[in-house]
Amino acid sequence: MRRRTAVALLDPINPLGEVAVDVLVCGPAASGRCPPRKALRTADRLPFTVVVDREDDVRYARTMLAAHHPSAGRVVVHPTVGGGDRLLWHDVLHAVADGRPPRAPSPAARGSAPAQECSVRAALKAAVVRQLTVLRAHRIGMGVWADLVALHRTTGTDVIVVHHAELSVDLVHLLRHCDHRILTTRAAVQAMHPPAGTSGESWADKRHR
Repeated sequence: MRRRTAVALLDPINPLGEVAVDVLVCGPAASGRCPPRKALRTADRLPFTVVVDREDDVRYARTMLAAHHPSAGRVVVHPTVGGGDRLLWHDVLHAVADGRPPRAPSPAARGSAPAQECSVRAALKAAVVRQLTVLRAHRIGMGVWADLVALHRTTGTDVIVVHHAELSVDLVHLLRHCDHRILTTRAAVQAMHPPAGTSGESWADKRHR
């Protein structure tokens, strides 16, 4: 009797490209069996960056917000408080537009998740956003974290997420499935977020020569 292959089991089940097999053999309790980060590395790119602000130090947020400079390719997003995951993409569009009405399609405000993400991708590309920083990332769901990882890997925008607390076990597991780095110092945050209006090239400009 010929053995049948369960092809459907190999279909990706989330934006990170994980398949059902991964979920069965790799989880927080068995993270030692997770695939190595280098297997998902994107060549010639900075890794997905996570800033861990364990003490929720307001100076971290102030430094990053002061670097918001869309015309220089740097966008910093402070998600709507209590808005839930659904509003994050709309917040990104407004930050890219820098207070002006977003030019991206309106479904980002009220459409399906894929339509919202598509609008964000179009806006980032049109505005040539090279660095996107998302604050208060400890308030967003795992699905959006995975979407942000995918955004980093599949666009020309370097994504930085700021987690104002200790990383959860589930987040540590998710990060094992992507090439990432974790920053914890203000000096590192300041190096990546020069104040808007400073003379000379920005960090993002130099990074993408």
